[in-house]
Amino acid sequence: MISQRLPTAQVMACGRTIAYTIRSSTRARAIGLWIRPETGLVVTIPPTATLRQAEAFILRHQRWALRHLDRFAALSARLPRRWPYGSTLPYRGEEHAVRLEDGRRSGVARTNARELVVSMRQPGLEGARRLLKRWYLGEASAVLTARTAALGQAMGVAWTRVTVRDPRSRWGSCSVQGRLSFSFRLVMAPPEVLNYVVAHELAHRVEPNHSPRFWAVVARHCPEYRSWLSWLRIFGPSLTL
Repeated sequence: MISQRLPTAQVMACGRTIAYTIRSSTRARAIGLWIRPETGLVVTIPPTATLRQAEAFILRHQRWALRHLDRFAALSARLPRRWPYGSTLPYRGEEHAVRLEDGRRSGVARTNARELVVSMRQPGLEGARRLLKRWYLGEASAVLTARTAALGQAMGVAWTRVTVRDPRSRWGSCSVQGRLSFSFRLVMAPPEVLNYVVAHELAHRVEPNHSPRFWAVVARHCPEYRSWLSWLRIFGPSLTL
C-alpha cells in the first residue's frame, strides 16, 4: 500500500512549538505558507527545496504564523482533518477512508465499506489528489444535474445549463440567462445541504436578489434552510481536497 499521509514536523519560534505539514508539489515554484482551520499550518515546497529551507521560511514568517494559528485554534477543534492531512474524505455526508493502491489503470472506486480506493500506475499523493478531484467532479455533476432537474420541476422554474466547477468563494451562482454553476465540493456535504444550495440558486430565477420574498421561495421548498446554511458556515471549510 502506498503511503497516503503528508509528513509533519515542528519548529520552535517565540518560545512556542509550531507544528506544520509539508506538502511537496511539482507545480510550486517557490516555498509557500498557508493556514486553514481544517489543516493547520501547511508549507508547500517545490521538489528541489529542502526541509531545512522550509523551516527557515517558517521562522522568517513566524509572527504571521502564530497570529493565524491562534485565530484558528477554536474553530479547528470543530473541523475534521481531511486527507491527506487526515485519513478520510466525505462523500454525501459520510466519511470514507482513502486507500491508495498500485494499479494498471488509474481511477477511483467507492466501496460498500465506505472506502475511496485510488489506483495509480505512478504512485504519489499529488497524482492521487488529481484523480480524486476528477472523480468528485464527475459525481458532483451527475448528482447536481439530477437534483436541479427535480427541484426545478417542483419549483416551476427553468434554467439553461448546469456546470460544476471549483470556485473558492461561493457554493453556487445563477446568471441572468439562467446558467447555474455549483461547487463540486457540495457532493461531499450531506444531501440536505446540497439540496438547499440548489434550491437557493433556483430561487434566484424567481427573485434575483436576497430579499424577504427570495427567502420565502427558498423556505417553501427547503423549510430547514437556516440549519443547512448554518452547517455550511461552520463545516464548509472542511470540505476540502
